[in-house]
This record gives sequence, C-alpha cells and structure tokens, in this order.
Amino acid sequence: MRLSRLKIENFRGISELEIEFERDMTVIIGENNTGKTSILEALRFGLDAIKSNRSFNFSEYDFYRDDEYTDLSTCSPISFIFTFKETREYPWPDHITQTLSDIIVGSDHSTIKLKVVASYDSENNELVQNFYFLDDSDNEMTGKNGSIKDLRLLRPFFFQTALRAAKDEFHGQSTYWASFIKHRDISDNEKQELEQELYEVNRKIVDAHTSFQDITEEVKQIAKLVTVGGENPVSVDPVTPDIYKTLRYTEVNLLTNSNAKIPIRSHGEGTQSLSVLLLFSAYLKKRLQPDTDRNAEPIIAIEEPEAHLHPNAVRAIWHLLEDLPGQKIIATHSGDILSEIPIEKVRRLSRQDQTIKCSLVPDDLLSDEEMRKFNHHVRRNRGELLFSKTWLLVEGETDVSVFSECADILGFDLNHKGVRIVECSQTGGPGIFIKVADAMGINWHLVADNDGGGEKYIESAKELLEDREETSFITKLSHPNIDVLLCCNGFGTPYRQGVGPQKEAELTEPEESDGYWLQVYKIINKKRGFSKPAAALESLFMIRDRGDTAVPEEIKSILEKLWIKSL
Repeated sequence: MRLSRLKIENFRGISELEIEFERDMTVIIGENNTGKTSILEALRFGLDAIKSNRSFNFSEYDFYRDDEYTDLSTCSPISFIFTFKETREYPWPDHITQTLSDIIVGSDHSTIKLKVVASYDSENNELVQNFYFLDDSDNEMTGKNGSIKDLRLLRPFFFQTALRAAKDEFHGQSTYWASFIKHRDISDNEKQELEQELYEVNRKIVDAHTSFQDITEEVKQIAKLVTVGGENPVSVDPVTPDIYKTLRYTEVNLLTNSNAKIPIRSHGEGTQSLSVLLLFSAYLKKRLQPDTDRNAEPIIAIEEPEAHLHPNAVRAIWHLLEDLPGQKIIATHSGDILSEIPIEKVRRLSRQDQTIKCSLVPDDLLSDEEMRKFNHHVRRNRGELLFSKTWLLVEGETDVSVFSECADILGFDLNHKGVRIVECSQTGGPGIFIKVADAMGINWHLVADNDGGGEKYIESAKELLEDREETSFITKLSHPNIDVLLCCNGFGTPYRQGVGPQKEAELTEPEESDGYWLQVYKIINKKRGFSKPAAALESLFMIRDRGDTAVPEEIKSILEKLWIKSL
C-alpha cells in the first residue's frame, strides 16, 4: 500500500496543489519558495503529527494568505487529502485489507482517503482541526477515526529535515539511537554478572575518593540529634549499576585521517549529516518492524539529502536512498542527485502568477530511443538543467559561448533568471528538449541557423508548438550560423586570419560584404587546425572591449526576448 496522491489547499504559500507520488521514489524539485518544504510538512502533519482533534497542531502562519486573506478570520481552511490506492500490478496484501477494511472504499475496494482540515472558528474565536476518512462520495465516514492508529502502524511516517546534527540524533532520547539501546540483547544472567562487576569497580572508585571521608565524619554528628542505627550510620555508596543506563551514555566515534578518535558530533557538518542518514537507514532496516508492526513499511520524507556533502558523496548517497525500505519522497536542489534519478520520478514545482504548478514527464512522452538520448546527453551529465526556468536552445558550442558572453556584456544575469543555454545538436535536435520542457513547465526558445540543418530544427520545433505563436518560441538567424553573424557585424578579423595566402584568390566578393564573409567561413571550415571556437572567443573579446553598444542587434533582440520570457 503506497501513498499515491496528496491534494493541498490553503497551506502556507500553496493555494491549491495536487501531487502524485511514485510507489518507490519521488523526487521534488523547484526554485526556493515553490512549496517543496510545505509538501513535506503537509505529509508530516497528516501522517504523523496530528493525533487527536482535541488539540491544534498548526500555527496561525500555516494558513495561506494573500491580499484578500490577511486576517485569520478571513483565511480559507487548510485542507489535505491523502489518497492510498492499490493497482493491478501491486494489489494490497491480506493484512492490509483485513486491518483497514472499515476505511477502504472504491468500486473495486482499492482506495483509502484521509482528510485533514484546519480552520478558524469565528463563533468560539479559536483555531480548530479535524481529520476523518472519506467515503466514495468524499463525505466524512463517521466513527472511523480510530483506524488512523492502524494506518500509521502499517505505514509509519518519518521526516528527515535538511538540518541533520549528530548531537540531536546520537543520544539516548532520540527515536533511532534509543531503539538500539533499549533492545534487550543481553541475557538476564549476563546482565546480573556485568552489573555485579560494575558495582565492584564503582565501589573501588568511591572508596578511593578520600574527600568523601571528610563528609562522612561530619555527617556522623547527625546521631547526636536524631536516632539512627549502627556504629557507622553514614556511608557514600555508588549508584546501583544499570547496564542499559550505561548504554545510554555511549557515543559513536570516527577516526580522523590522523587516527584520532573523535565523536561524530565533533566532525564536520557533512560527516554528521551523512552519519544521521546512515543511523536512520539502520533503524528502518533493523528496528522499525520490531518497534511498530511486523508488516510496517515506512513512508520517508527527506529534505535536501545533499546538504553539506561533497558532489562525489552526493552522487554516492543516491544508492543509500534507493536502498531504504518503503516509499521515499525527497526534496532536493542537487543536479548530481537528478543525474542518478529516472526522469519519470521527478516532480517539478513552479510558480505561475499566484499559483504553484506540479509538472512531470509522462511515461509515454519519449520513445525508447529519445529516452536513451535524453539519459545519456542530459540526465547523466546535465541533471541541473531541470532546475532551470527557461532553456535557450542553440545548435552548437559557439552559440553557447556567444549568447553567454553577450548576455554578460549587456548586464543580463541569466543565472539569476534561471536561464540555461543548451546545446541540442548532440541529441539530434531540439525535439527531446522541447517535449521535456513543455511537460516540466520550463520555458524555451529555439535559435536555429539559417541553413538546411537549421530548417530541420525549426520544423521539428513547429510540430510541437500546437497553438502557440511561432515568433515567441523560434528565431531563425539572419545568417547561416553564429560565426558568420559575428563576421558580418564587424567582428570577423579573427576568422579572416584563418585564410592563408594560398586561398586569397578565392575571396572574390567585395570586402566586408556578407558574401565576402561567407567565402571566408567556407575556406576556414575546410582548413585543418583552425579553431572556430577560438576565433569566436577573440571576436567576443573585441565586443567586450567596445562595450554593450557593440553587441549585434540580432543577438541583443534574442536575449531581450528571453529576459522577458523569464520574468
């Protein structure tokens, strides 16, 4: 049984959002303040924190507010609906249907829906909350709230926040570490022997502390004031040994590079964060079912598993996450983690006007060959592209350099606007990128060369435009490629230097005309050892030296259009 869907209304910065979860792993991405943490907190409230309708678990700041809703009395109620649903491929086992039969609904007896509501009670001037299970018509099922205990035993929820400090987790009162301490591994006979040995050692320590003699001599005078027994009425004795109390004060140490034994809490934040995740993993694999229910399968939410970790460790941690039991829901900012995750498991959050949208790539969006290319050229090596707000799709390496440098010269901070310039020739054209961008809510704009290859790219893009305006998404250069465009705008000197004396006779067009630079490009294009990217870089140096007014108008126009699209 897996959580398949969560619908959120009026919670923090989310007015309305519905998100579907994969049965094994779901990865949530998005810019800051798009609701990633709010989704994880909604899961925590509904699946763990709320135990009763008599108390109130939310705060006044959990209610969604905008210009219309500023006061609690005007705020709409918070609402979460959690849907658990079986599938033909993964039917629920008997222990689920038997234990939770009172709350399973649906024509095929395959769904459980839990609703959590928080609101302002104007009559009593107080905040109230309620939770209940829903029937087939989404009405409250009365008298069924007791089933929440069984649901949580079978599907316990755990939340690992981005702040994972070892001092908070490796101590006797923490959920995970304490579970291992309390486990009764030591037999009664062995416990008795160990505690006797501890007592004898403690007795020697107390007896060796001679300062206690001064205390006992002074306190003996109490016999002059009250009736006490024996000739030696005062003694200082060690506390009765308790093996499990001793275990509570143990700590985990790690060796440093110099072989010094240092407690985990004194290591760096990255080591602490990773250690907490590994402790959590050990608990889920070894102690969860003995502590809860033998059929328990956890629902796990982890915020930023990459926090404080080196990129190499981030890529490696994916296998730890993948190996955790149960259903995992992860929020991340890491392109390295995305590089390890199948694209269909990713949910991208984006803010559009005052709403937040959750986007995903459908299973049938890309053909097998397109998926192979996407995984090889994009996901594995450029997973961070999925965090972008806008993609500028260009044909080659030189285009990337030219648009990046010209944007910088013009003062367009593309990184701030979430714009990435993407070379799409390696994947056979823009089609794969456009499909993924549209599915994931990423803006895009294609810049194509004015040649046969560029025409093919444009036709590929047009097929995916549907009813959208072509000029808003596609630009065809006025010249065959970006190199010729630079040459024809007064920055051709680095290219002209590639024409040797033996080829001068082939330059028959009037000097500085477009035809002349086409001939120059044709010659250098056939010349071994000539670097067009290096020539483009020299041209860009020339533009930078002359300032922003030297940027070709065509490039400036494209960047301005991109800037507006990313607002």
